Amino acid sequence: MPEHLIRAVCPYCGVGCGLMIKSSDGRYVGIEYDYSHPVNKGGLCPKPNDLSFINSPDRLKKPLRKSESGFIEISWKDATKEVAARIKNIIKDVGPNAVAFLASAKCFNEENYLLQKLARLLGTNNVDHCARLCHAPTLIGMGRVTGVGALTSTFEEIANSDVIVVWGANPAETYPILMGQYVLMAKRRGAKLIVVGPVKNKTAWHADIFIHIKPGSDIAVANAMMNVIIKEGLYDREFVEKRTEGFEKLVQVVDKYTPELAESISGAPAFTIRQAAYVMASSRKGSLIWSMGITQHITGTQNVQTLATLAALLGWYGKPGTCVGGLRGQNNVQGACDMGALSEFLPGYVRVTDEAGRKRIAELWGVGELPKDVGITLPCVFREAEAGRIKAAYIMGENPVVSEANSSHVINGLSKMEFLVVQDIFLTETAEHADIVLPAAAWAEKEGSFTNSERRVQWSFKALEPPGEARPDLNIIIDLAKELGLGNYFNYLGPEDVLLEVNKVIPAYAGITPDRLKRNVGGILWPCPSVDHGGTQILHVDRFRTPSGKFRILPGEHQPPAEMPDEDYPLILTTHRVVGAYHTNTMTGRSNSLSKRWPEAEAIINPATANTYGVKDGEVVKLVTRRGEYTVKIRLNRGVADGVVSVPWHWGANILTNDALDPDAMIPEAKVCACNIVKFR
Repeated sequence: MPEHLIRAVCPYCGVGCGLMIKSSDGRYVGIEYDYSHPVNKGGLCPKPNDLSFINSPDRLKKPLRKSESGFIEISWKDATKEVAARIKNIIKDVGPNAVAFLASAKCFNEENYLLQKLARLLGTNNVDHCARLCHAPTLIGMGRVTGVGALTSTFEEIANSDVIVVWGANPAETYPILMGQYVLMAKRRGAKLIVVGPVKNKTAWHADIFIHIKPGSDIAVANAMMNVIIKEGLYDREFVEKRTEGFEKLVQVVDKYTPELAESISGAPAFTIRQAAYVMASSRKGSLIWSMGITQHITGTQNVQTLATLAALLGWYGKPGTCVGGLRGQNNVQGACDMGALSEFLPGYVRVTDEAGRKRIAELWGVGELPKDVGITLPCVFREAEAGRIKAAYIMGENPVVSEANSSHVINGLSKMEFLVVQDIFLTETAEHADIVLPAAAWAEKEGSFTNSERRVQWSFKALEPPGEARPDLNIIIDLAKELGLGNYFNYLGPEDVLLEVNKVIPAYAGITPDRLKRNVGGILWPCPSVDHGGTQILHVDRFRTPSGKFRILPGEHQPPAEMPDEDYPLILTTHRVVGAYHTNTMTGRSNSLSKRWPEAEAIINPATANTYGVKDGEVVKLVTRRGEYTVKIRLNRGVADGVVSVPWHWGANILTNDALDPDAMIPEAKVCACNIVKFR
């Protein structure tokens, strides 16, 4: 059979790398490198080098219905009818807010757009996705201070920075192409790299300055840096005077946060904090990027606002060589947010409480009105199910049984639901609890657009045929909408038709048409207000998108984590990721070489901690928290502070983590809780 090469976008992290899928007779054969792609220029990390999960025998091929003896295969017609009938009955008996929809950062923009539209036309804003577990604080925090909850510029500007600060992130493992082709490129030019976090990870190996902090002490350290920068007059006076508001309040708040106070809170030496502040203030061309080490806290939104303010103090906005924001975890977290797959936002970040914005979208959709009450967020869906208020859930491409903090409560919530539908490519840990399972096509077996961390919208082409009767998520949603009596609002022939509607609904996407995307390798960056616009590389050049046009300084105060070590649980638990296992390991765990190289979790502890507990390198122990226990192999690593345990969460460690919520973004505090080590006797 002849082999074919088709362009696609990598299905893993938010870098948005391009690659070529090699196929024969519609089946996956391998990949080729796309050296013309502007983001990765042919480079790839280990994960897309092995996409053999596509051919896994575990792929779902037919719709399934749960019976007393297990799952049985049924027809698409029967599956669609049953799903529609059950949802209709629950809405009729209890109301639309008894149903929740979970969209997916692994699905195309067009599919996420349709699922949130379906939820709203059914009368509920109970639609959310995994951004609630990763970058909801970035979206809300950056939205408050700059007006846009997205990365301020492209990766190229990071490469052009003189100073790069990586805070609560490990791009060497989670964003390898960004690290190798942009951060290290800047270092080769002479840029200084500062890394802040609780683990001396692979990114920190390259740091000029590493600030080793206790989990949950980020605001104290950032405030201490600003204390030094302000008191010694090192800030960008012109930028602060002309382009910010609230500076006087910041001066008052950070006055008490001396580096010595920050040392007492964080454990980081005061000298190192001062040194970092001096290096950061040495250039007006700097970048400050973060990830879940900043956001997954009860102070996640305040953490984001504080780091964004630190960057503003230095004038790191609106010009070449600057980039500020959060590195999105999955390949379409940014896009799913843009499309309105969030309980408080309609497409284009129109708040559901915004009457004029809601009316505009309702008119474009041809309906009288849309629900105006803020919906239930992803973590609260399962709490509400436990309480009996959420009766049904429709989950597309999400696996909360593994991804949610305190995941045992997810399982309990699912068990209390009257009806659960899961639409996915595998029978995931979540799908095992479903009443109906719908087999979806993988990303390379369909087409549509993804939006990466840079706001870069790209078209990913269909390269393969789905197995058995698996179908694109888009088609599944359209057929369900028709069965629910909403067919008049879902007259689409394909993803192109959906994107053309998105062009009308979301002003920032107005010029990002299907035709333009298909012709442009590397896509177009939003905002792109018209078809003759080339896209926006750098945001906030002349003004911020706040009501005043200025950066809103919102100072934060240190607040301890929700759970601190005590006599019963004397250690601090935090979580991390590894380069060869992705998210809930659904895909990487079924890829041949990846699953062999990274077969299981290994928690890391300091040798001093190991000595205290009598634990040896390679020994299997139980990690225990107030929520559960987890069996794992221990590895000794001096990059972790004494008294801290760091465990990769891909294999189910979230049974341990704390689901206390940030009150602003409703994200769980998965990055810090109290734990203990129990040896097997």
